[in-house]
Amino acid sequence: MNRIDLAGRVALVTGGAQGIGLAIAERLLRSGAAVTVWDANEARLTKAGKVLTRLGPCETATVDVTDPRAVEASIAALVETRDTLHILVNNAGIMGKVAPTLDQSDADWT
Repeated sequence: MNRIDLAGRVALVTGGAQGIGLAIAERLLRSGAAVTVWDANEARLTKAGKVLTRLGPCETATVDVTDPRAVEASIAALVETRDTLHILVNNAGIMGKVAPTLDQSDADWT
């Protein structure tokens, strides 16, 4: 039973081609959201996209979230297509130094 109604909502899931990110994207689609999935692995993303598009309106994009310019361009493209963004799931896994987020620079994420 689906108790969450996300009809009319637009979601973005980073790191969504497998594992937890893929499961989150599936759940959002089953709840009625239009979903965009980003991942750096194009092959996995293509495979995931074939599954996800059967569940609802889903787009995929190969995006390196460690590249600020790529993120900005991809967000602009998403908003151009979907007009808005309601839900953001930052699931992309990046291993770097362990410190509070506010103490890290952009370079720490690359």
